[in-house]
Amino acid sequence: MTRADFKAFSNLMQALAECYGKTLSAQGIALRFQLLASHDIADVRRAAMSILSTRKYTSMPTPADFLELLNGGLPEDLAEVEAGKVLEAVSEHGAYASVVFDNAVTQAVIVRAYRGWPQLCSILGTEESELWFRRNFVKIWQAYSRQNVAVTGHIPGLTELENSRNGFLEALPCPILIGDREKARSLLREADNIPISQILLAAEGDK
Repeated sequence: MTRADFKAFSNLMQALAECYGKTLSAQGIALRFQLLASHDIADVRRAAMSILSTRKYTSMPTPADFLELLNGGLPEDLAEVEAGKVLEAVSEHGAYASVVFDNAVTQAVIVRAYRGWPQLCSILGTEESELWFRRNFVKIWQAYSRQNVAVTGHIPGLTELENSRNGFLEALPCPILIGDREKARSLLREADNIPISQILLAAEGDK
């Protein structure tokens, strides 16, 4: 939001407070505006409508309530979604593929907590191991998310690691984009020295 959105934001917050039988001071509105300023006014308005239609508590929603919605939901819900995404990628692509996910926190968990993609793939394969992985991953993902631990770029698979070790640099595979391809491609660009043609090939191969 910009300063031009402050009046609309103020009216929205006052109307929301009225629905909960509360009033907001000018300072309270200004503080909320500051905390939510990185989001578009239209998104804030949609979040307010969602809160009004689903919230069962009688207390005035806090900025944290808005941020949970604006950032995609509760951390534990997001972590569950990411765990499912990883399990699906393991099943579909396996340890030999190089991958780049659309979430930098998810990549951090794979690289830092599981020591990389091949190592992660190697511990999965049974129903019991997947249940254990899901519980462990969700807990670590939430901790990393709170601390803003992130890994950009791609995560090499066995083929890339082996070819790099043997000096076959011209035979490195394109990373597979997992999840939202635009977001994954953005993370790939942030850290990897990969030609744009290779990134586009990765996107084509993931379709």
